[in-house]
Order: sequence, then C-alpha cells, then structure tokens
Amino acid sequence: MKKIALMCDSAADIAKEEAERLHIHVLRMPLIINGKEYIEEETITDKEIIDALQAGERITTAQPSIGEMINMWDALLETHDEVFYLPLSRELSGTCGNAITMAEQYKGRVTVVDSEYACYPIVVQLLHAREMFQKGYSSAEVKKKLETESSLFAILIPETLTTLKNGGRLSPAAAALAGMLKIHPLLNVDHGSIGVQDKVRTISKAYKEGIRAVLKDVDPQDYTWMVIDADNRKQSDALKKELEELTGQPVEQHSFKAVIMSHTGPGTIGFGRIKKIKY
Repeated sequence: MKKIALMCDSAADIAKEEAERLHIHVLRMPLIINGKEYIEEETITDKEIIDALQAGERITTAQPSIGEMINMWDALLETHDEVFYLPLSRELSGTCGNAITMAEQYKGRVTVVDSEYACYPIVVQLLHAREMFQKGYSSAEVKKKLETESSLFAILIPETLTTLKNGGRLSPAAAALAGMLKIHPLLNVDHGSIGVQDKVRTISKAYKEGIRAVLKDVDPQDYTWMVIDADNRKQSDALKKELEELTGQPVEQHSFKAVIMSHTGPGTIGFGRIKKIKY
C-alpha cells in the first residue's frame, strides 16, 4: 500500500498535539494583530488570541504563502509516496484554488480536494480518507468521493457582534443598532460559504432556530453530528446534550481555534452535520 501523507491547514481547528497523534500535517495560517504577524500554536497561544479579542484588538488572517505550501509538499514527498491535501473551503480562502493549480506540477503525487469544508469537519474527512486508502482506494477515488458524496451544513452563532464589527464585517452603526435591538445573527456554512441564515431577538432563540435549521428535512442517521465552541464549553455541553436527544446520534465536541474565532469572536457556537460517505 502506498504511504500517503494527510495534510490540512490550520482552518481545520486541530491542535498541534492532536495533529501529531493522528499523523496529520498542518500548514499553519498567519495571524496579524495590530500589524504584527504570528503563527498559531508556534508564536501565539489560544489564550493570547482570546485575550486580544476580548480586549477589542483587530485580528486578521492571511493565506499561507505558496512557497510554504510547496516546501511542505516537497518535505513530505521525501518520506511519502503521495500527499493528500484537504484545505479550507475555496469559497473562504484562495489557498484551495492555488493548491489545485500548483499540484498539477507534481504529476499525481499531490492530490488537492476542491474543498467545501471548514473547521474540524476537515479532520473528520481526512480520517475517512485514511480508512479508504487502507481499503485500497486511490487518491483520485477518495478525492471524488469527498467532492461529490459528502457535504457540510452548519450554523454559527456569535455570542456578541464586537469581533464582526472590529474586523470590518459589520459597520459600527449596524452593530450598535443590532445591539440596541438585541438582534442575534445566525450564520450558515453551506457549500463552503458563509451566509446569513436568520436574525432573531434573543440568544436562546438563536440556538433554537439553529437546531431547527440543521435538523430540517434530514435523516439524522445519514450524518455525523458536531458542536464546536470558542471558549464557551458550558453552552456547548448543553447543545451537545440537546442534539443527541433530538437526533438519537452521538455528537462530537470540539473547540474553535484562531481562524474562525478571529472572525466571529470568543463565545461563538457552531453546530451541524456532515453527510456520511459509504465505502
């Protein structure tokens, strides 16, 4: 069997220790705080990121350079036959498109999934990919299955609008009006892009409407279920229990790291489903 390296970027919300345990290679994205660049888990910790966000500092993310990506591929190919790379959704980052183009130079030794995934679902799909490789599937066959047979739908609920405002994704006037009216947005992650699902008046109603959205018109048995939080484990615990009761399925629980948290802020809750692949 070929030795295939599994690779993602830090939008997969996977900690360094877990990545090492699962033998997943992570291309870390740069973070910029007040004009200074950091690399998550290398030159800045999760706590420092949360502290900066809570202090109202603006944090932005940047794509890894093409050079860094190619250097990682070249290093992995010294010890592996192939690289299988599942990046952040191409709707949310230019990295995916750049990687697909650059992989053509490697004549089949680097496979890049045309991704519609974000956050920890990327890790889930990489683990499925490993199981398929162990069953004899080729990289091309696994890529096709991930691109055509699976899907991600999730709801993101920011606890406050502060980070959206500080990051320029919501005007100060709109944020002030929403705060005054106690409006909470529900964002959806669907086909790799983030949009507005709904706007409601209380955070409890936001969770209720979000659960309604992820359960609508699906058989829970056909999906893997998940809840992810940004330093909001108490609420995450409650939603995990509720989702397990409503779906009759186990619900995985994980934490947001820098990429999503820098856009939506501490306290954000995300929950949703990943369509299971048959293999």
